[in-house]
Amino acid sequence: MARSSETTPVSTFRVVAPLVLAAFAYATAQTTIVPVVPYVQQTTGSSPSQVAWLVTGFFVSSAGLTVLAGRLGDLFGRKRVLCAVLAVFVAGAALAAVGDSLAPIVAGRVVMGAAGGVFPLAYSILGAQLPRGRAALGMGMISAMFGVGGALGLPLGGLLASSFGHRGLFGATAAVALLALLAVACLVPADRGTRGGGVDWLGSILLSVALGGPLVAVSRAEEWGWDGPWTLGLLAGGTVAFALLLVVENRVAQPLVDLAVLRQRDVWAANLVTFLVSAGQGTMFFLIPQAVQLPESSGAGLGVGVDRAGLFLLPTALLSTVAGPVTGRLVARFGTRPPLFFGAAAGGCGLALLAAGGGQPELLVLGGAVVGLSGGVIYTALPALLADAVPLDQLGGANGVNTIVRHVSMATVAQLAAAVLVLGTPRGAPYPQEWAFTLSYTVSAALSVLSLVPIGMLRSRRAAETAPAAEPAAPSTPHIG
Repeated sequence: MARSSETTPVSTFRVVAPLVLAAFAYATAQTTIVPVVPYVQQTTGSSPSQVAWLVTGFFVSSAGLTVLAGRLGDLFGRKRVLCAVLAVFVAGAALAAVGDSLAPIVAGRVVMGAAGGVFPLAYSILGAQLPRGRAALGMGMISAMFGVGGALGLPLGGLLASSFGHRGLFGATAAVALLALLAVACLVPADRGTRGGGVDWLGSILLSVALGGPLVAVSRAEEWGWDGPWTLGLLAGGTVAFALLLVVENRVAQPLVDLAVLRQRDVWAANLVTFLVSAGQGTMFFLIPQAVQLPESSGAGLGVGVDRAGLFLLPTALLSTVAGPVTGRLVARFGTRPPLFFGAAAGGCGLALLAAGGGQPELLVLGGAVVGLSGGVIYTALPALLADAVPLDQLGGANGVNTIVRHVSMATVAQLAAAVLVLGTPRGAPYPQEWAFTLSYTVSAALSVLSLVPIGMLRSRRAAETAPAAEPAAPSTPHIG
């Protein structure tokens, strides 16, 4: 794991607590919007396709700017950039809170998504400020916020929106983010950038198009048609942008994404594990609230309201919260591979329980809890793995890419699961059949088990520790012509 650049001991609480609060603020914002979407549509007189941008816009801006935030932290100081993205997040939430029409509310959500760099910056700060054991513990607590925020966001969003409308929801979000900003500014020690150079703005634009185009296409494909011109055009545009990104990043002296780092075995294996495991996490977070709100007569639902639907994910949040810090201690002692093996296997088992559960609430809760345990373990071990594998001056960018892989996987599988539900709804029937849920859970379980393959390809901790320390890569000579 990257060594601290500080010469004086740093209190673990002083570093970890503000970062956990920042991670919680961002993670809850990903799901608190879900129960608010119908309310905003009704109050603003918007169409379903227009109001969908409350969700889509957030993820698109997050996908495009998360890696950039991590890279800027490497260049100009991680605390400074983290404070900047938190300030952007507060401004976006405030804009959405005061908006009385759809445009400013969507604009506020887009601005909020631009603060997706919270997680990679927090991981990098921990890797730079704290020794291995304490950094791994902190990474566990921050990683747990993914599950906690995702699970608590649904009931919190429903309660706030039902009592105070969208203004109360976004106002509360801005207040929590502002508190996190003040905590980071006052408590987290300052750091300096580890290398000079400029910002690869062309790479940033290409990355935004390469990720944003396909995300928009997948999220709107049910409305436009999977073979519609807009869907195919955005997918094709994203593919072209990705190809150009590879060319540009191989040629510039200071790339946004160092492809040599991404080609390292532990790094690409970590990203592949992230994609496969996150598919199960995204499927669970999307389908459980959908299923429990269906009427019991559908054969797959429990007939609960939106305010109670999120409560079925509370055990998920609790196990994820406990698993993170415990895994951090295990990583510090045994390395990353044993926890990753356990987490992947647990994810497969939890999703298999969900596939077998049907409309049984006990199996839904148990399966979701086991998947939450898996996420808490996996998402704690992966940042520690990257901190072991990547030089300090590349750590923010590497964590940014890994965070984006997670977001893209979860967003994509959620939309694919939605497509399966549509296919599983007979013509003229109001609800999907149970097999549609079972199929999505089964495929996700298989992907989680498949992640055991790249985990087995990771270097052992001993190998990682005895290998020569990686030095910051010297700027490559730009190719000409």
